[in-house]
Amino acid sequence: MKISYHAWKSYLECPKKFLLKHVQKAPPTVPINEYFTLYGRLVEKFFELFSNIWRFKTPYIFPEIIRERMQVLYDNILLASTVNWSAPFVKYTQNDIFEQAFADVCTIMDSQQQNYFLNSKSEVSINLKLKGEIELRGRIDFVHFDPLCKDAVLIFDGKGTDTIGKNVSNDQVLFYALLYFFQYKIVPRELGFFYYRFNTMIPVPISEQILNEFRARLSLDIKTIVSDKEFKATPCAKSCKYCDYARTCLEGIESKGSRAKKSRLDLKGEGFVEFGF
Repeated sequence: MKISYHAWKSYLECPKKFLLKHVQKAPPTVPINEYFTLYGRLVEKFFELFSNIWRFKTPYIFPEIIRERMQVLYDNILLASTVNWSAPFVKYTQNDIFEQAFADVCTIMDSQQQNYFLNSKSEVSINLKLKGEIELRGRIDFVHFDPLCKDAVLIFDGKGTDTIGKNVSNDQVLFYALLYFFQYKIVPRELGFFYYRFNTMIPVPISEQILNEFRARLSLDIKTIVSDKEFKATPCAKSCKYCDYARTCLEGIESKGSRAKKSRLDLKGEGFVEFGF
């Protein structure tokens, strides 16, 4: 069994979702609108290539070159994405998203925050073999190295959300830190989340004690995952909101109905009738 951070998170939120997505690898039966992912994927890809390739040629890239490169990346992302631009929640056009991403990248590249992407590696994959044919795996967004001290490592994840702290868990970078420690025997000196829209790094506390406590919690969860014979759905508003299978999961649909706000309406002028929306 292969367990990544996202697989573990799926199990904690909804075991049935974990089973569908990470064990059987079943595709969602209802197409997912990837509108909200476009900005983050575009900016993330730019800084991945900058960290792994472009910075070795020159740390400064003129805005017109940034635009050209990002346009190529964006065209490819759109070709590989399913986006319903007529959905009611869509507020920005295809071009609006590109222009915002381009402006934010230029802001970062012209600031001291660009240093986070210098002397860094992006999309660092680590696969660990555990007992019982268990594989713990992760792909770290960015590993930044201090040129003056090889053990001074910063691990951070890039976020494209429009609110700092939204849909973010410290467990994500702690998971990456644990993988990095087992692979290289180095406890990262710093962890954090970099918010592209705000050009801001938000640190996450890290120490040997914090990492060991996280290891113990993760170990217990992995043991539970491996020993479980039946993955029952545990729907709730928070987990169902971001689940690819929410629209076809009977448990999720029933749970949503039970959570619905009850209205009391006098339909016939003979008293109140209760029903949920």
